Amino acid sequence: MIECDVLVIGGGPAGSSAARATASKGKKTIFIDKKEKIGHPVQCAEGIGKYLFPLLPFKIPKDQLKWKIDGMYFWIDGVTIECVGGFWEGYTIDREKFENWLAKRAVDKGAKLWENTKLIRFDFDNKGNIKKAIVEKAGEEFEIKARAIIGADGSESTVLQQLGLFNPGKGDIGEIYSWEMKSLSITKPSFEQIFIGDFTPGGYAYIFPKSKNTANIGVGGLLPRKKMEKYFYEFLEIPQVKKQVKNAKFVIEKSKKSIWSDIIDKWIYKNVILAGDAANQNLKPFVEGILPAIICGDIAGKLSSKYSNFDSKISKSYTNQIENIFKDSYFNSKIYTKLIKELFLSNAPAQNLLFGGLLIGVFEPKDIKKLQDFEYDYILSLLKSKIQYIQSRNI
Repeated sequence: MIECDVLVIGGGPAGSSAARATASKGKKTIFIDKKEKIGHPVQCAEGIGKYLFPLLPFKIPKDQLKWKIDGMYFWIDGVTIECVGGFWEGYTIDREKFENWLAKRAVDKGAKLWENTKLIRFDFDNKGNIKKAIVEKAGEEFEIKARAIIGADGSESTVLQQLGLFNPGKGDIGEIYSWEMKSLSITKPSFEQIFIGDFTPGGYAYIFPKSKNTANIGVGGLLPRKKMEKYFYEFLEIPQVKKQVKNAKFVIEKSKKSIWSDIIDKWIYKNVILAGDAANQNLKPFVEGILPAIICGDIAGKLSSKYSNFDSKISKSYTNQIENIFKDSYFNSKIYTKLIKELFLSNAPAQNLLFGGLLIGVFEPKDIKKLQDFEYDYILSLLKSKIQYIQSRNI
């Protein structure tokens, strides 16, 4: 039996941030990760938004910011627009190095990191609290007794599964098929490129540059009707994409599952606090997850350090703190989450155009339901006219 104050399950951005916060408060902290090495393999497009930097609990050093992104380029069934500056600016990171940097911050504060360690099961007391976690490390089982558990183990959370809470429905978890590719001829190396069409089954495809000739390229969707790999290769045949990948070499696959809808109704269960993708704390519509996970993990860690029991008051405090930090980004994310899923389930004739218009802000959420029944050509004309108006004002 190993005892600690806080056991953090998951060593990604949310888990490492939470472990750093609890260890900083002098709490005996263990954080575990099932990967043999933190951050590897990478299952991420590796983009982060600059607009979230002021909300972080600590600064990101410049050497972690691999590639500057000036804006986003959109291709929506052949209609194109560039969105530059402000909200659209960001960076591409090296996720493996970034996660190691985050984990080291926690270790430097006194947290103990157990890599290659997976959660097997929980034992509960008669009040429903977790009294110990049974984990497996290098083929050997250990029992860890902790006052508090932080579940930060991603979109297919073992913590949620052990709590009997992991019951996703249709469209709740998206699938992403992605590769890092090199020897590219990237036409817009300082722009993240977003593509929306029939090759995206309820989502979008992307080219996220990591340099002038290297990028993460993928297709993600909520409602695939065939293997995501097939959508991916359809995407690569689009003329605007084909010319960029004609000499491409595949480096490493980065496919993953990504949480979209809430599959739980709260973030605290007895002595468990959830953070990051396990709590669906990424921001829609672009599923921005890395920096929100750091922010929410820090809050979860501080609450775990301060309180012995997680009652309804603490649960409300957790939610309120996150709402107050993210403000409109949080509330808009909730709106987009529900609206976009409903849009793709509706099979509206112009759903790709409506989705794209929503992403770039030419259609408001309140307009989407009104426009769903209109014909494709009408929505296409409307989208083009709105984009032309925006471009004329920018000139």
